[in-house]
Amino acid sequence: MLIINKKNIPDYRVNHQIKVPEVRLIDDEGRQIGVLPIAQALEMAQEKGLDLVEVNPKADPPVCKILDYGQWLYSQSKQKKNKGKKSETKGIRLTYNMGEHDLQVRVKQAEKFLKQGHRIKAEIIMVGRQKAHPDKAKEILENFQEMLVDKIKIEQAPKKEGNKFVAIYLPAGRA
Repeated sequence: MLIINKKNIPDYRVNHQIKVPEVRLIDDEGRQIGVLPIAQALEMAQEKGLDLVEVNPKADPPVCKILDYGQWLYSQSKQKKNKGKKSETKGIRLTYNMGEHDLQVRVKQAEKFLKQGHRIKAEIIMVGRQKAHPDKAKEILENFQEMLVDKIKIEQAPKKEGNKFVAIYLPAGRA
């Protein structure tokens, strides 16, 4: 039976906790040894100074592996942590009447997000009379894009969505 502990890492049956008569054994180098009595499998593990760990209790017979249990648990927890990292979409809002310095600040902010591996969603919201001149908003987004040209890959070119222009960029290394 597989039990999940507080750290979300499954607790596996080890050595004398395994109570089945026969197991399918995999040695410490990853080779399949075959189906053996539990006593013989435990003896092989002890000869090598390692543990016998039940890695698949639902198989018939259960699959056991000879390995260093503490080291294996440590590597499992590291893999679990690394899977949690995902990139997210970071939003950068530009304005219609934005000055050059403000645009430079947004570019630096975008560079920081790109370095961290996040995608960027740049947008300009047009209000009132600004809606009559969407070409200027598109021009601002294209200027922003030119400042980041070597650091980005365009996922979505500047496009009008209702009362705003939106563009989505990926870090240059990502596909």
